[in-house]
Amino acid sequence: MLSSDIEITRVRNEFLEAICEIERESFSEPYPPYILAAMAMETPETFLVAVSNLRVVGYVLASLNKDSGHILSIAVRTNLRRRGIGSRLMAAILEALRKKGAQHVILEVRMSNLDARMFYEKLGFTEAGRVRAYYRDGEDALKMESRIGGY
Repeated sequence: MLSSDIEITRVRNEFLEAICEIERESFSEPYPPYILAAMAMETPETFLVAVSNLRVVGYVLASLNKDSGHILSIAVRTNLRRRGIGSRLMAAILEALRKKGAQHVILEVRMSNLDARMFYEKLGFTEAGRVRAYYRDGEDALKMESRIGGY
């Protein structure tokens, strides 16, 4: 499967079970299904899904507070990573946030997740600090940010 076979669309209720499955396979501390369902209902314009052949293959979830976007979660099915799907999702969510007035975007990533850190750096994110014991297991997070909009 190529990135070009992917459609990026807003979240829909029928996608939630697959999103929860991807969340569980991707993270040691996945968001509970009720949180993902609430976010899908409250902010579908910043909850985007990558679909291929009617199958959910990835998603990205963000929030917006005035002119600041926050990437809350992004994940692609384990067996489909490194095929451009994550980059397509990030481009789409950054554009959606920009259209809603965001001028910059932040995210947190595990200090130990070097692959994710390199992915975000490739997309133009820079280090913006460290959040001590951000994760329940006590690991620190690296805070990263990127300017979007009129910059």
